[in-house]
Amino acid sequence: MNAYMIAVYVVCSAYMILNFKHDIQMFQQNSYRIPRYWRWLRHNMANTWRLTDIVCILLMCAVLLDYRMAAFLVALVCLAKTGLIFKKKYKKPLVFTRRVWRLYTTTAVISVGAVTAVAVYTVSTILLLAVLSFIPLIIADIILIPVEKWINRRYINDARRILRSMPDLTVVGITGSYGKTSTKHYLTRILSEEYDTLMTPGSYNTPMGVVRTIREMMKPYNQIFVCEMGAKQKGDIKEICDIVHPRIGIVTAVGPMHLESFKTLDNVCSTKFELVDALPSDGVA
Repeated sequence: MNAYMIAVYVVCSAYMILNFKHDIQMFQQNSYRIPRYWRWLRHNMANTWRLTDIVCILLMCAVLLDYRMAAFLVALVCLAKTGLIFKKKYKKPLVFTRRVWRLYTTTAVISVGAVTAVAVYTVSTILLLAVLSFIPLIIADIILIPVEKWINRRYINDARRILRSMPDLTVVGITGSYGKTSTKHYLTRILSEEYDTLMTPGSYNTPMGVVRTIREMMKPYNQIFVCEMGAKQKGDIKEICDIVHPRIGIVTAVGPMHLESFKTLDNVCSTKFELVDALPSDGVA
């Protein structure tokens, strides 16, 4: 293989890797849950971004075109799209957690194996993986399910151990379709005048985000834990409540957010009130 084709492969491979990064980012924002990610994917499958990749594959497979020239044109497209990827801004950037690195590594191994297995039209294979990057990602996640379950269970048990060691800690759960983050900040600011108060930072409102807060930020002298609880489907709030066991619950609002996963407003309402249902007999809602 000469230097020319090596350069083409490098450019196309870099583009493929960045496409994987975008898919993993979307997978992370869908709570690493394949059904949620698949719903998002269905609405974004036929966008212009992926269609240009398909055109490039057809270009590579065109018999009438010289392979080296076609590869050069494809590399130009990949180079241009790589530049666009670096310029693109996201509301929630990808957080490179250990789970993300495990996903990225497994996805890369699967993809390298697929490219290596194809002796001809390697550039076309790389582009095909860029277009269908969600496939090796989902395969990688399925392979890692036992590993992630074991790791999550270990972290959750450790968080529960920490909470059991603090019997005087008061846990305040906050959920709602909107307003929960603002309420969390207001409440923490007020309570901090009298009590040593810890709140879940940023968007740490998922079960593992809450667990991470407990394991990494909670101190033995904390008196109140203000815990924001997010949800995109039924059972999400209950999952967090089963970990932290709140004594006080605040439901800020019930609105038509995340209806693509909740389906109905009644489902939104029942999910938010999982917080109220989890309170003890002497709890306050």
